[in-house]
Amino acid sequence: MERNTNPYLALGVRPFINCCSVRTMHGGSLMLPQVRAAVAEASRWFVNLDELMEAAGRRLAELTGAEWGLVTCGSAAAVALGTAACVAGNDPVKMLRLPFTDDMVNRVIIPKSQRFAYDQSVRMIGCRIVEIDTRADLDAALAEPVAMVVLLGKQEHLTEVRLEEIAAIVKPRGIPIMVDAASEHIERPSPWLVRGADLVVYSGGKFLRGPQTSGLLLGSKPLVEAAWRNASPHQALGRPMKVSKEDVIGVLTALEYWFEERDQPAEKQKWYDDLAVIAERVAKMPRAKGEVVEPEGVDLVPRLRLAWDRWEYPIDGLALRQHLLEGEPRIMLDDNSATADGITIDPFQLEPGEAAQVGDRIAAVLREAHSASPEPHHPPAVEIAGDWQLRVDFLQGSRDHRLELVQRGPELAGHQRSMQFEGPVSGRLSGELVQLSFTSRYEGSTICYFLDGEIRDGEMRGTALLGAASDQNHGIVNRSQFGAGSWQASRVT
Repeated sequence: MERNTNPYLALGVRPFINCCSVRTMHGGSLMLPQVRAAVAEASRWFVNLDELMEAAGRRLAELTGAEWGLVTCGSAAAVALGTAACVAGNDPVKMLRLPFTDDMVNRVIIPKSQRFAYDQSVRMIGCRIVEIDTRADLDAALAEPVAMVVLLGKQEHLTEVRLEEIAAIVKPRGIPIMVDAASEHIERPSPWLVRGADLVVYSGGKFLRGPQTSGLLLGSKPLVEAAWRNASPHQALGRPMKVSKEDVIGVLTALEYWFEERDQPAEKQKWYDDLAVIAERVAKMPRAKGEVVEPEGVDLVPRLRLAWDRWEYPIDGLALRQHLLEGEPRIMLDDNSATADGITIDPFQLEPGEAAQVGDRIAAVLREAHSASPEPHHPPAVEIAGDWQLRVDFLQGSRDHRLELVQRGPELAGHQRSMQFEGPVSGRLSGELVQLSFTSRYEGSTICYFLDGEIRDGEMRGTALLGAASDQNHGIVNRSQFGAGSWQASRVT
């Protein structure tokens, strides 16, 4: 590979302009130049990891105002290690038994409206989630021993029982509280710790612009130190969650920049300036516009809501997003925000000059949509109502479903049953092409199958997109995140 060659292009992977904030699936964020330099320098030396994390914990406390801190290999690892600390401490008898928590206190309270995909990091320690909605639910949950309470920062305001009330009830019982604030801007001191949490989780590779594979666990010194003892390089459940010496130095450097050097007013002004550039270019298209959405709650970055007249531009948000991904320059928009006539731009990741490119490309795609011929409509060629036996083949293994379909013209509905997976079916027929969707709730996520195929000789077969989505991130990226399989179905006679 030549020295100046883009390493991604050399592999055949096209980079993109990022308009969808700091999602891990899209690379998180770009490391600060100071972080890149610090990581490179840290890679030149050997150190003892226990000595390094002791010094880093002390420095994190100085920088953040927390009692102690730990650098982890991502924020989901911080959730897992924080849970391990609350369940096992640094008791070797308990640590080496995780995730088998029989005879340990393993119940974890989470408000129902705050369930999220990453609470699997709690369950992987061997814990059972107990959902609450009200104060009465909390009191009932506390009738049996509880290991900890977990809250999702962005959703905390949606729950009847707020953090302060929970803390007043559980802290006298010695039950710790951990808040996942991974997608938030870190503050000094953390408002979650001020309000009563014992532990709080932040990402190192999102807004902080540290190493992408890094996270932070801040709070109670005994609990944070116990989390470290459950983590790599120690031979406990967290051994696979290895954080490098370079990541530790990178996160410290990012935090020093964040609290000591960052020009917040200039950063904020750039966000609004970039959105204005995009809006101005989109507004040149008749019946298309961009409107700034001011940040609310823990969100601090403004966004631009693009909208257009569907009669003028027969294209939906997901289709526009796909056109931008396939074009040049390649541009990534947020799938979660896509609607029938709009999509949202987040400016946090835009580099100088990119806003104009984004605005020009969006206008170009709308212009193409305006002049494109409408897609032909094909009425259903067959009737497929009734009972079907359907099999999905995965990369390893398969799953059988019993499918009951109801057909009204091109629209399909019904129900499907499988071992540990049952739920409603929706879909559509166009000629001999069929699309089916299966969904079912499990813990903090919704399992998703999307089946595309065709009907031939009385049988159906095609490709299945597989995924799971949380209530907070329900777009096509997550709903297809587990890859593809194949499927086939035959009538039950």
